[in-house]
Amino acid sequence: MNRPQAASVQTRPSNMNSEPSTPVNWKESVWTWFWGGLLLACLPMLVIYFSRMWRLPHYQYFPFAITAVVWLAWTRSDRTFRPPTTFVSIAALALGGVTMAGGLFLRSPWMVAIAFFFFSTGCLSVMQGRRYESLIALALPLALLVRLPLGYDQLLVIELQRMTTVLSSLMLDVLRVPHSVARNVIEMPARELFVAEACSGIQSVFTLAFLSTLLIAIFGRRLWLTPFYLVIALILAIAGNVVRVTTVACVETWFGWDWAEGWAHDLLGYATLGLSSLLLVSFDQLIVAVLHPTNQAATAAKHNPVIRLWNWSVDDGSMVDPAEQYFLNVETPVAVKNSRFSRWTQSMNARQRRSVRIAVVLASISLVGVTTVRAVSVDPMGAAEGGAGMFVDGILFDPPQGLVESFADKFRLSNRSTSRDNENPILGQNSDAWAYTGPEGIMGQFVISQTYAGFHELCFCYENQDWLLLNRHLKSSASSDEDGNDVPIAYALFRTSKDAHGHLWYASVTASGKVVRPPERPGRIGSRFADTMRSDLENNEPIMMVQLWLTTTEPLDTSVNNRITDDFVLLRRKLAEEVPK
Repeated sequence: MNRPQAASVQTRPSNMNSEPSTPVNWKESVWTWFWGGLLLACLPMLVIYFSRMWRLPHYQYFPFAITAVVWLAWTRSDRTFRPPTTFVSIAALALGGVTMAGGLFLRSPWMVAIAFFFFSTGCLSVMQGRRYESLIALALPLALLVRLPLGYDQLLVIELQRMTTVLSSLMLDVLRVPHSVARNVIEMPARELFVAEACSGIQSVFTLAFLSTLLIAIFGRRLWLTPFYLVIALILAIAGNVVRVTTVACVETWFGWDWAEGWAHDLLGYATLGLSSLLLVSFDQLIVAVLHPTNQAATAAKHNPVIRLWNWSVDDGSMVDPAEQYFLNVETPVAVKNSRFSRWTQSMNARQRRSVRIAVVLASISLVGVTTVRAVSVDPMGAAEGGAGMFVDGILFDPPQGLVESFADKFRLSNRSTSRDNENPILGQNSDAWAYTGPEGIMGQFVISQTYAGFHELCFCYENQDWLLLNRHLKSSASSDEDGNDVPIAYALFRTSKDAHGHLWYASVTASGKVVRPPERPGRIGSRFADTMRSDLENNEPIMMVQLWLTTTEPLDTSVNNRITDDFVLLRRKLAEEVPK
């Protein structure tokens, strides 16, 4: 008599493929050397890029950002580097290759930094955590290492200073503190309070933006929430800076204490930044409380498309169903080892892997050599980092001896000095400079720099010389006419830690003698794109930049400032008349 056979119970999903081979140690993996070689190839240009970044206070968080990402990737991953088999990794690798090639061709450390971000994104997207989750969120903090193009980071700082000034003035009105506002300056009975110095922690917006991306990376929040985190970081930064400026003004008025500098200034800055950071963490917890997966079993959610879509949108892995965790543990490794590239690399013997590693190392060394050669030829001053105003060959106007001096009306120009072929890189490839003596004996320097492909934002050059930009706007002469005087010039106000004030008037003249309108006041959202639609800004000719720079120990009187503006506008008009001759 046949005995009935017992029904078999399957406790693990079966895999029809052969048993996986022994995993390769991460040090011996070909892909470890592949990704490491790509990232190492960016290093020569990154050294230059980060040395420039360190001069900008609002980017000085980048060492902590890199350290945090490396530590999180090392502690949370399975320490296995995998081939670029996903769409994200392949796209990141392709974009990184294109920007890397462009950066080497143009000798642009900024483009190489973008390539470094793409390569890091590709590497992190194929790495896996302990629960087989993707580590691509760790790339978000690295995105904030890339400077905004065209100097938009500097423009953002100026716009935030303007907003902080307005809101701080409202707070001071509520507190009945007597004051008046002139652009980014709060004028008080005892002193003038520059928002840029009372709120030098305006860079906290970049720090808080970095902390918001770090929160997303640490807690694995969904990537589509990133814009909301960045907006909240911006709002908290503005609020913190308003509190900071208001506090400085109040203690100055009520107690006569100077909290605009010194240890009290730094302590107040750290306190407001810490408070803003705690509020950012509070916002993160609010997101968790509102946007969380439904507490349904995996089998129940499987048949409900609404629950499935909601859980997919908001699930950050903090609420994992036990059944779902079981299937993750038994099914995900099968998907990993079924990768064609993984099977290929695992099937190689030790000798074959060694040969491939040697080939990858040699290719990496060659690429590092190329980037090192290109990095050596990069301009150490970084004058073109603003993204505009690149030099072109030739001289538009070589002033005859005594000509420019003859333009002087109620001022005097003397002691001309000439440099050609980049003899004085601070003033440009080709420059002519004169000592300027203006109203009330004020001394300065008038400079003609040439030749540029477009308007060159000279503010960036002075910031590279450790001048703090307080304000920049367009300024018109009091005596406008139809010969070009009605075209405004750009005026910028600077200050140093030693209480020296810097004043810069600058403009541009084309080869045909046309006076070009400078870009609008920085900080207006979209202004640089809107400027391209203006007919008075259209210019396809090479230009020369003219500037007037002077320093003072005290702020300039308004009438004196206007007289110097008239002098500069006169010089610009006279030069525009002489250039076409």
